Amino acid sequence: MLKPTSLLRWKWVWGALGGVLLAVLALVDVQISGPRVSIQWSPDVAPAARIQRERQYELIEGELDQGTTWRYDLGDRSRENIAALIHDPAVLDTGYIDREAMTARPRDVRVTFRWPSYPFSDLFDRPSQLLQLHQSVWLLLAGGVLLWAARASSDGLRRNTTIAALLLVGTIAWTFPIPSTLVHMGDARQNADTRRSFELYAAVREVRFEAHLSYVILGKLDQMFGRTAEAPRQAQLVFAHATTAWFVLCALAVGFLERWSPLVVRYLALSLLAPSALLYFGWLETGYHSLNLAAFPLLARGLRHGDWRLEAGSALTGLGAAFHGFGLVSLVGAALAALVARARVQDRIGYLLRIAAWGTAAYVGWLAIDIVILKMPITLGNARAMPWRPWFTDDLSAGRVNAAIFSAIGARDLSMTAWVVGAPLLVVAASLWRRYRDEVRMALAYALPSLYFTVFIWPTQGLGEGMHLVFGRFAAVYALAWVCAHDAKRTYIAAILLATAHYAFWRIVLDKVFRNAALF
Repeated sequence: MLKPTSLLRWKWVWGALGGVLLAVLALVDVQISGPRVSIQWSPDVAPAARIQRERQYELIEGELDQGTTWRYDLGDRSRENIAALIHDPAVLDTGYIDREAMTARPRDVRVTFRWPSYPFSDLFDRPSQLLQLHQSVWLLLAGGVLLWAARASSDGLRRNTTIAALLLVGTIAWTFPIPSTLVHMGDARQNADTRRSFELYAAVREVRFEAHLSYVILGKLDQMFGRTAEAPRQAQLVFAHATTAWFVLCALAVGFLERWSPLVVRYLALSLLAPSALLYFGWLETGYHSLNLAAFPLLARGLRHGDWRLEAGSALTGLGAAFHGFGLVSLVGAALAALVARARVQDRIGYLLRIAAWGTAAYVGWLAIDIVILKMPITLGNARAMPWRPWFTDDLSAGRVNAAIFSAIGARDLSMTAWVVGAPLLVVAASLWRRYRDEVRMALAYALPSLYFTVFIWPTQGLGEGMHLVFGRFAAVYALAWVCAHDAKRTYIAAILLATAHYAFWRIVLDKVFRNAALF
């Protein structure tokens, strides 16, 4: 019979062999191509009609060859489908199809061995270009320092280390923002291209409701800069810097209120490690302004003790909704957390009313200033309609393909979204159910609206250009991080998950496949 030490040794051996096997398998590249066919469409076929036929005949991964000729992978190889394709009046000619036998070439399977390369070898020419992604390095270093500081027994050491780390990250974020030449900030570039484009969004003549407070601030900054051709970009940059300062200030406030306990230092470490913190490096779009790392800790403490922190957390949540409408997701989450809090029914109702009152006041109270003082009309803007994802069949909306949830692109986008926003923390937080049942229950209830909107709302321009909206919909990351921070071991697991998600962030914003370009 093997001794416990021998069993432990063999576990390590088998673990090491498994790791080697996985590493070898990761270097094996299996490419399945085809059957590849060529279709020459009639010049009279409109893009929308062509896309509809591509779905009908399962013509996948289309690439324009020349003129009206496209190359595709043929998903449905049945004779019936090929016959219908050949005899479609919109098809002038076909290639790589046996028109008599009604068959296409067989699939080509190639197995090759690839040498390891750095993670972005298909996006950058040389490894030195990875230095452009230094923002992640600063956040990972700061998060690691805070995880170390959380273990210190001295309150002063934890406080001083955390304050220094936050101020350092804030200064670097202010001084070295992510360049717009590196990433593609679609809305920011489009809105600042011309004064006409900018004034359609910023509150110059009217206030768009979906992000009314952000647009009013941008309009006033534009006025301060003289409303010149360069003023829109200057206004966006100053607003981004102010958002960075607000992030650091809220982090410091939470630390002071929690007296720099190991719990709050671990929480702040996870908040810095979350890829959403990268947007505070000068991201010029508005969706992430709805996030606030101080809101859920204040709500959680307020729901437990019934004190002023409930109003404070509700007001911060409502303020986030005023910056961008996706903050309403957090406000609904706060209401659900109140309903599942451990308290008497009448107390829960009271909590719910307090959240609604303070959250609503901070959300729409600014409109009175817009109407009475600024004398600007309020328009719905993008708030008039919500772009929903289809379930099973791709759709065409606003000249862009809306990929179905149950499709290859839909599955890819949802899995990458879950990774980058920190959704795996749901499992880590749920594992603390027995020890911290109240906190876990409130966090999971708070996360429900975030999960719903993350799955079902379509990022019109794709993940790469809608990253600020992707993060804005998932404020639940702070609730989940707060629960994970209650336990040191779970904090480290959550930290590893968030650290790996930085790769997902840069892959999404740098890779063109995550942009949903307009078809016409």
